[in-house]
Amino acid sequence: MLRTLLALVLVSLVAAQDGKTRSADAMDDAESSQRKNEQYMRDAAEYRLAKATHQADPAEDALALAVLAEAKLIRHEGSGSWYFLWLDGKVSRARRFANAGFKDYGYSAHAGKLIHFCLDCRIEDGQASGVLEELERLWLYLPDYPDISTAMMSALEMAEKKLAFEKSIDLEADDPRDVVHIDGHTLVSDIDGLLRFLSKNGDRERVAPRASIALARILLLSGDKNDTWKARRAYEEFLERFPDSPMAFDAVLEQALSHLKTYKGSDYDVGSLFEAKDLVDIAELEVGGDPARAALVTAYRRRITAWLQDRDLSVAAWYADRTRPGFLAWLKRPTQLTKPDTSSRIYARAVIARDRVSDQAKNAEEILQLLPEEDLLLNEKR
Repeated sequence: MLRTLLALVLVSLVAAQDGKTRSADAMDDAESSQRKNEQYMRDAAEYRLAKATHQADPAEDALALAVLAEAKLIRHEGSGSWYFLWLDGKVSRARRFANAGFKDYGYSAHAGKLIHFCLDCRIEDGQASGVLEELERLWLYLPDYPDISTAMMSALEMAEKKLAFEKSIDLEADDPRDVVHIDGHTLVSDIDGLLRFLSKNGDRERVAPRASIALARILLLSGDKNDTWKARRAYEEFLERFPDSPMAFDAVLEQALSHLKTYKGSDYDVGSLFEAKDLVDIAELEVGGDPARAALVTAYRRRITAWLQDRDLSVAAWYADRTRPGFLAWLKRPTQLTKPDTSSRIYARAVIARDRVSDQAKNAEEILQLLPEEDLLLNEKR
């Protein structure tokens, strides 16, 4: 017994120490990342200062263009032995060649084009972290680069392609768990940093709104319950930042979806359905005569209405069963229920009033027919 207690104490001490070690490691990583970022900012500032005082050199500009042309040739046709191409790949080899050119001719008039080429190579390889690295270099080293919007849009399109959000909604699914699902063939966690950069620094007409809503979508697709709340807040922040964006309609409907995905079925609380219903009503104001948007609002409303019908029908049936059969009523009816038939009628009539032609309404009519005649003395106890 004593040995067992000592073993348990030892395990507890090791676990506590391990937790402290992990905490210390996390702090070290954060400090290291901060130092690295500060050094990067200093390097960028030094580069901008040196470039601003650098005298234009036509020969240097010509050499930079020659490097760019050679890098493009490598990217499309390859260069070097087959072994190195197999090991490195044409795109990666071309990027390294262009990057070396930037180191040699970084103050030329075409330095931005060399970095932009490296960015395009990263995009072609689908390297989200690398894309962010090149984009930050272009943004910080050459803030006056004329094609920065094009570079950002290319990066954004790659991130959206990896997210593939449009494949993740099925409003026709009956089971709430099937309404939102991740496609499964791609990981989206690696694009988070890239999207945050684009949301902060991209233009407010195209890039920043799309990046911001993509960040909300990542949270929406997460299976973590806390992320669902964060997604709702992210959509609210989007609407605060871009109230006039054409994507405001999508943001409101997807915020409604964040509530729908928490609904578990007719045996559970329906508060999420009413929250979603209110948001769908708001989204309808943003339809603007667009048939596709109107159809989407109709699809959401049909999905929510069907679930509300299922819920009310389920409750109506539950109350009706509290006194059937009569000889078992004392077993089935909770003592706090004084008028289960009245409650059953209320919910059954709500089903019928909401949609008289639905299958649920027909079932509600059948429940009403099975109930005894209505007692007007609602407070009389059975």
